[in-house]
Amino acid sequence: MKTAGIIAEYNPFHKGHEYQIRYTKEKLKADYVIVAMSGDYVQRGTPALISKHTRAEMALRCGADLVLEMPVSISTASAEAFAMGGVSLLDSLGIVDILCFGSESGEISALKELAEILVEEPEEYKKLLKSFLSEGLTFPAARSQALTEYFKNPRNFNGDDFDGVLTPLLNEVTQILNTPNNILGIEYCKALLRLNSKIRPVTIRREGMGYHESILPVRGKDTEALSQTLQSPTDSFASATAIRNLILQDPSDPDVLASQIPGQAFPVFQKAVNSGEFLTENSLDSILSYCLMKENVKSLSSYMDVSDDLARRIINQQNLLLSFSQSVSVLKTRELTQTRIQRALLHIILNIHTAPTQIPFARVLGFRKESSELLSQIKKHSRIPLITKLADAQKLLDSEGNQIISETVFSSNLYEKLLCLKTGRKFCHQSQKQIIII
Repeated sequence: MKTAGIIAEYNPFHKGHEYQIRYTKEKLKADYVIVAMSGDYVQRGTPALISKHTRAEMALRCGADLVLEMPVSISTASAEAFAMGGVSLLDSLGIVDILCFGSESGEISALKELAEILVEEPEEYKKLLKSFLSEGLTFPAARSQALTEYFKNPRNFNGDDFDGVLTPLLNEVTQILNTPNNILGIEYCKALLRLNSKIRPVTIRREGMGYHESILPVRGKDTEALSQTLQSPTDSFASATAIRNLILQDPSDPDVLASQIPGQAFPVFQKAVNSGEFLTENSLDSILSYCLMKENVKSLSSYMDVSDDLARRIINQQNLLLSFSQSVSVLKTRELTQTRIQRALLHIILNIHTAPTQIPFARVLGFRKESSELLSQIKKHSRIPLITKLADAQKLLDSEGNQIISETVFSSNLYEKLLCLKTGRKFCHQSQKQIIII
């Protein structure tokens, strides 16, 4: 049995994600695909557009065999912690053979080379990083500059390695580290190295729209064919950002949405959108204002991703902070990226102070009936408990595990409450949510 893992947000699930699952099964010959998916909040520091159960169902209908939830403190963490959490979850199952992820590079060797340097942290690299950070660069920018300078110096390498492998990589370093999926891919490789995992990383080139591109492509004649045949993605594939923007601007345009969401998943997606079952960051406006009113510099500094400088800035600018997105604009500086601030504000709202280095349980969101053998193998080989009912968590987990799952349950109940306030439907506690079975 060959099993592949995918770490994803599916915010929302679209045709590019379907392509990755099909590629993993058809080209990489995986018998099963396990997805470690973000829950109701995502790494950019906002609520997911639609709920985790809806997104899990979309993935299962399009070929995923099992969807596991990553805890909220992991799914809203930095790229490094997000990757380590997802990789540790898949590694702990004891049956995952390959990790498949998309990247702009499409070359696993380059990503692995960079990951090895970042894990080993040679002294010269650390000096360069410290120097660029002292100049006021953000960490991502300082790391990119430090790696570029490090690779320029032949003394840091064996001569043959430098000429044969690292010289070509030098030309790619800046480009690789300026693209979000490459960065996450490097973090996956770092996590695998640190865990000494037997899982083999495999990357497929991300083509079509860039991660942050926000305007949907014009529907072309190739779009329909791509849903039937396994070929390279084209510009017809939209980014999740573009799909989210379309829903916020014109959720009533089913034809355009249908061109970007896989056919088997579209009815599930359309039902959620048509019923108003979706959230944005500004769904948190009133809650953010309330939470900030209770805080001071010392208490703010205890939340994850809130530095002392950001805590002081929040208190000093408090009279100017209105909505969630407007607060991010007010607080943003050269040193603090928009995403970092969004994560910080979300952690204040959700009362998140730390993230575990590894996920100590595997919580099931859904699975395919035909994949029952997969569940049997996990139960046989997994080093962590498989949670299918919240009621079982207390007896299966230690105090740390129960704390992690309690944070996630609270956060998802808040998400559910916001949906209920928006749509007027009845509240359903997390303990009453049913696992999705396809």
